[in-house]
Amino acid sequence: MSLSIVVNCDRSVPYGTCAARLHTGAATEAEAYEAAERAGWDVGGGHDFCPAHSHRPTRLTPPTRLHPEETPNR
Repeated sequence: MSLSIVVNCDRSVPYGTCAARLHTGAATEAEAYEAAERAGWDVGGGHDFCPAHSHRPTRLTPPTRLHPEETPNR
């Protein structure tokens, strides 16, 4: 048997709760929260919220060039 912590979104809506869950694969709460923060979750502080309900700005990752030695034609 193995242990894996799942983080659930605590956001309540009029007809239930948010169904978002993050299967972290972590064995400890600290590792699970670290994985959730990397995934854009707002965790700790008593409630955990998924990226859609965290009210945090989303981090945009710049595109990775497949051929960095080539420059685009302008």
